[in-house]
Amino acid sequence: MSAWRWMSAGNLALNWGMRTHLMTKRLDVYLEGLDTPIGQLNGAADKSLGFVYSDDAARTNTQLSISLPASQQHFTDHKTRGFFANLLQENNSLEQVMAKHRIDRDDIAGLLYHVGRDCPGAISCVPSGEKPAKMPGDISRDYDRVSTKDLDDILINLRDRRRLPDGQNDPSPLAGVQGKIAVTRLENQQFALPKPGSGAPTTHIIKVPKQGDEALVHQEAALMTLASKVLPLPVANVNPIEVSGGTALLIERFDRKIENGKIYRIHQEDFCQALSLAPTLKYERNGNDDHKFSAAGVSYILGETDVPLISRQNFVLLSIFNLVVGNTDNHAKNHAILYPAHGQKPHLAPAYDIVPVVLDPSVTHDFSFHIGQAKKIEDLTPSDVAAFLSGIGFNRIMRTEKSRTRYFNELCGLLQAIEDNLETLEGSGLKACRDMIAQNIATLAKILNVAVRQTPRDAFIAQGGGWGIGS
Repeated sequence: MSAWRWMSAGNLALNWGMRTHLMTKRLDVYLEGLDTPIGQLNGAADKSLGFVYSDDAARTNTQLSISLPASQQHFTDHKTRGFFANLLQENNSLEQVMAKHRIDRDDIAGLLYHVGRDCPGAISCVPSGEKPAKMPGDISRDYDRVSTKDLDDILINLRDRRRLPDGQNDPSPLAGVQGKIAVTRLENQQFALPKPGSGAPTTHIIKVPKQGDEALVHQEAALMTLASKVLPLPVANVNPIEVSGGTALLIERFDRKIENGKIYRIHQEDFCQALSLAPTLKYERNGNDDHKFSAAGVSYILGETDVPLISRQNFVLLSIFNLVVGNTDNHAKNHAILYPAHGQKPHLAPAYDIVPVVLDPSVTHDFSFHIGQAKKIEDLTPSDVAAFLSGIGFNRIMRTEKSRTRYFNELCGLLQAIEDNLETLEGSGLKACRDMIAQNIATLAKILNVAVRQTPRDAFIAQGGGWGIGS
């Protein structure tokens, strides 16, 4: 592939309104599968950012984000910061870098200089002139098998100490309190870790609850399985696995593909990145009038996908499903789009992280984004549902009572499918799930003025628990 042709420093200074001598960090930004940078991230002494695509990226429309269209080619601080801030995952590694190098949390380029090799997904940010940090993984040579004993030791440490064993390399640091690790599952179903320095991808995530909270594994697995039965869109594949003295959740990464003995990353971005929102704005309640996660913002993202109509319909059905199963934590970082190939339109990613948040009384149960004017299910009205659907892109359908009633009846089909599959939710901690879901089905059916045939169940009584879900 030909070398990238960069815009001149003079043009960058002119377009960004900054003098080139103020630049303190220059990072080459790579996508896996490209052996030359897609662009360059520049950080100034005042911590402001700029990003410029290479001429080749602009010509082939190979872009990082719909918030950073390749046709525009260069971007100032606001758009650049909104995307790249989301590449910094809140975990122990980031805290250690901040302390060791005395870097402020808002110095995005400074932090990525040290941790950008391990960005989530297919992106890597490395000091200018360095090679890409991520490469496809060769199953036969790029992975070290992990014995059952060593895996148990890792998972027990995550369960009891919320961190990896001393001296254990983390192949793919994940956001949040350390209760999970990224691993690769080989063709013989044995687990492995990428060899240090290989840049090879993992294929699965193992999420480990605290001791005594194993029921949470079964709750999430049950809801994800239920979603796969009743929703038309893909759902991430999850399965409980047994570890010494407990249970963990094995999650298959949907941004991976395996072909001819190699593992590849697929570029994705979450809705915060697609809307140029800082991670702290992942809930609508944290934003402002023109800069927030909302139905209008979601509509914009879905309009940029390969088949907007299908994307909109699938998002509506997923939102109704989340409402019914009590997952009010479906924030902007729990939705994503996938780019199947460089230069192609993205499509809506599979559903993931579906958890019964309303079973946890210690966190807010406000919606992650407003449905009409409603912020909680008890405030929801038919007008709110119609306003939400209009905001997502079905405004023509919502204009008349007849077409709105027809659409609500279609949503009734989803409610009935959920009800008909509730008996499959069997096992530890799932009775409360069934009762809560049944209650929400009845509530939503009343709001939509539709009839759902339901089996009588106990009234829902909220219980404690949760994956440490923040409000």
